Amino acid sequence: MNNNIMNHKVLKLFSEISKIPRESGNEKTISDWIKAWAEERNLQVKQDEVYDLIIKKPASSGFEDHPAVLMQAHIDMVCEKNSDSTHDFAKDPIELDFDGEWIRSASGTTLGADDGIGVAAALAVLDDDELQHPPLEVVFTVQEETTFAGASGVDISGCEAMRMINLDHADERELIVGSCGGTGAEFTMPLERETGIPAGMKAFRIRLTGLQGGHSGEDIHRGRGNAISLLLRLLEAPQLRVVSIHGGTNRLAIPREAEAVVLAEDEDAVNRCVSDAKAVFRKEYSGAAPDLDITVVEVNRGEGGADTETESPLTDASFRKLAAVLRLYPNGIVQMNGNLEGLVESSDNIGIVTVEGDRLTLVSEVRGAYRTTVDDIVKTIEALKEMVGAEVRYFDGYVPWEFAAESTLRPLAVNTYKKLFGGEMKELALHAGLECGFFADKKPGMDIISIGPDCRSFHSPEERVRAESVVHFYELLIEMLKKL
Repeated sequence: MNNNIMNHKVLKLFSEISKIPRESGNEKTISDWIKAWAEERNLQVKQDEVYDLIIKKPASSGFEDHPAVLMQAHIDMVCEKNSDSTHDFAKDPIELDFDGEWIRSASGTTLGADDGIGVAAALAVLDDDELQHPPLEVVFTVQEETTFAGASGVDISGCEAMRMINLDHADERELIVGSCGGTGAEFTMPLERETGIPAGMKAFRIRLTGLQGGHSGEDIHRGRGNAISLLLRLLEAPQLRVVSIHGGTNRLAIPREAEAVVLAEDEDAVNRCVSDAKAVFRKEYSGAAPDLDITVVEVNRGEGGADTETESPLTDASFRKLAAVLRLYPNGIVQMNGNLEGLVESSDNIGIVTVEGDRLTLVSEVRGAYRTTVDDIVKTIEALKEMVGAEVRYFDGYVPWEFAAESTLRPLAVNTYKKLFGGEMKELALHAGLECGFFADKKPGMDIISIGPDCRSFHSPEERVRAESVVHFYELLIEMLKKL
């Protein structure tokens, strides 16, 4: 494979999209760009107040009497970057790096293939008047990565399609036929501190880095480790008194990094704690996190910003309570699916933890294939809340997309893929929240599938997409449209 593949129509459009900032919740610029793009091509386009878009294209010649098909993708992206990256997601374009097989961000950030590739594929279809297809209705939604405000609020009452192809999956050999529901949870608990700094104590900043992270649903079963959980294990050493903790940046991403400011009398003892923990964690995660590292530096009191505004450590009782919460709060796989072997049914991901002032704040993402299993995890969180005197706020809930027994799209996708590429396409439900559930609720009986190219490490700076697979994904899409 050579660099010429980057001239493929989908990848050229993706490159254009990547120049436009589109962090979830900040989609106006990309939405306006797509709207103008569609108007230049005399396509019918409607933009709503949150910047969702509905674009319609008439059927190609000979397909006028065929039922309409809806294609759907989201225009926002998760914005994660390495700690040493200077990228500004509010204004900087994402530069693409192609190694001959995979496309990555060149600046240590998320790539935005989730779901920029789906958006680019839909635009490529709309832009090509030589394709054969039924009437097309394309829905681009916003805030999929945060609130689902786009999919939950978009008005598709003017759309005729009862067949929908979602373009937001990450493996060309998989056909998604269902997805999770879930909710965000913000857990807050009061903490107490010592009235002063114990005599003879020095302050140290401990940083744990080098984990792979990943998507809080799709990668939860890969054993990559949660930086917050690992840091806690180190901080439980009796030589350390905790002042502050900061870990993770997004509830939808498995935390790759975490840090704490601690007090201790003996610098050598701190170094031994760090060295011992590093050896243990590197052994436990030798395959999943070969770059795992823990560093420690002494910090001057009053330096370092908000995390050292108060230098008094937590009381022993408060730290024990904090440690108990982080150990008992649901985190990772809760239950495997009893009907589909190897599939996670429900999980929770502690994505962000902060200990500042007199408060612990923990933010997580609950996922389950059924409303009932999401509710069951919520009950566990509620029980913990009552035990420790905390408060919990639930937000950005979304509905599951449950498997439907009857479908014409599923066999069409499987058979078309086999004809084109000679391989089998596996049907499975996804342990992640797709927007399909909202559309299924809006149009009961709608036939829905989700497809996409080979992508890896969504929601992390290691995100990448395989260029040849993008071509396969697009060929599958246009061949299916031809048969619909």
